[in-house]
Amino acid sequence: MTRGRPGARRQTGLPTGAVCAPLVAHGMSLAVSVEPRAWLTLAAPVRWSLAADGVLFTTACAIVCAPVVGAAVAARHRANTGTARSLAIPLVAAVLLFAGVSAVLTLGWRLGQPDALGFVMRSHVTLTAVSAALVALGALCAALFRNPLDAAGASLLVSLVASGGLLVGGASVADLPRLVIAAGLTASPLVAMASAAQIDIVRSDLLYQISPLAHMQIDYPTWSLATACYLAVVCVCVLSLTATDRRMASAFHR
Repeated sequence: MTRGRPGARRQTGLPTGAVCAPLVAHGMSLAVSVEPRAWLTLAAPVRWSLAADGVLFTTACAIVCAPVVGAAVAARHRANTGTARSLAIPLVAAVLLFAGVSAVLTLGWRLGQPDALGFVMRSHVTLTAVSAALVALGALCAALFRNPLDAAGASLLVSLVASGGLLVGGASVADLPRLVIAAGLTASPLVAMASAAQIDIVRSDLLYQISPLAHMQIDYPTWSLATACYLAVVCVCVLSLTATDRRMASAFHR
């Protein structure tokens, strides 16, 4: 048996997961929102509403999986002493596949509705930026922690806290300066994606009961602002990762 085959299986596992994850997420949105007997006879308004639900489920998948995947791939890359390019190519490809499959599914839900293409474009440009930022965060943590499990855990914790910390922060959130609240909403992948999908997530049933933000006048981040911010996070993580790799290489050659 050659040594190349296990590596090949690992390489095919990443794009396969990137394709399957949005399929599962959109399938879950359908299963949760519609009874199985009505799946083949969906009325147009019901089908249109599934587009936003599918984007939200896909976002939840990205929040949990993207930082862990970034940490795992980067840790394996470090163990194999690969180049920066060999790390970037599979991660970028996975992010594009993930967002691309979700975009196709979302467009299918929105067929026949005005501005369907605009909705898919806005939401999935934002989804691509969010997913890339979370993957880059995981990769950076893999460079900062010796243990891959620590890297995955740390990046996942940051992702979860950023996504929901402000939303479930309790009454003290209402006392924060408005600029801090606006920054926190933009920093939340969940809120940024919900806004891009035109979902008033703060006033959903659960958060309306527990979040003081639901009873305040707040401005959601625009999709363009959110995209720019998350792409900036990608740049910061990549630059930090590059600097870390250079320091490690310099120390190794001394």
